[in-house]
Amino acid sequence: MYENYLQLAQSLAKKGGKVLTDNFGKLNESDVENKGIHDVVTYIDKQIEKMYTDEIKKTFPKHGIIGEEGTSNNPDNEFVWVIDPLDGTRNYTIQVPFYATTLCLLQNKEPVMSVIYIPSIDKMYSAVKGGGAFLNEKQIKVSKETELIKSSVLYCHKADEQLIRKTEKSAVELKLKAYDADRLRSAGAEMGLIAEGLCDAYFLDGLPVWDMAAGSILIREAGGKVTDFNGKEWECGDSSILLSNGTKIHEEIIDIINK
Repeated sequence: MYENYLQLAQSLAKKGGKVLTDNFGKLNESDVENKGIHDVVTYIDKQIEKMYTDEIKKTFPKHGIIGEEGTSNNPDNEFVWVIDPLDGTRNYTIQVPFYATTLCLLQNKEPVMSVIYIPSIDKMYSAVKGGGAFLNEKQIKVSKETELIKSSVLYCHKADEQLIRKTEKSAVELKLKAYDADRLRSAGAEMGLIAEGLCDAYFLDGLPVWDMAAGSILIREAGGKVTDFNGKEWECGDSSILLSNGTKIHEEIIDIINK
């Protein structure tokens, strides 16, 4: 049912990825703008978002679109695309080759298809509702790790002083009780690592929907678990999210976060 949407998303992600690869390491200081504290944007972000938006409108004119760089077109429609043209802009601007471009389709506010592409290592993750999760056409599954002390945990937070302090307290506890807790600064790419079983859990606090939606369906389809910090199944609109392999470490991390 969602295959035609998936084909478009994969095609766009490849095109966006080529733009990112072609321009990597070529930005000048004047090409980088501050959107706020700890938050930057480049003309590359805006260029790719426009490319995605134009093609989606052309192919599916009745669909809505929400983009990180300001696109808001019929956001209450049955079908709405959520796009993050460059997820990990800070990494990109300082030439750290860990960034992604993401597209997710919502149907009645539920993620039903997503693509996450890391162009620097040519990893394309994809998922459709009920169809499993894939990396470059090969099905993937989350890890089977059940011991927190052996688990690799990732985390992210909004650039807000209160949330930074709160999240870093949780991260300190997890650095002690898990194998480690790290920030890699690209939500989509990090969620891909959870989906293919390279890391075991990821929690985010206060982030917008474009940082969470694509990974939520990918990890669910890979056999993982996705909730808010109270253990409720995550839905679009929730500001906190914990994505994991679904073993008992999920509840242990929730307990640590809520202390």
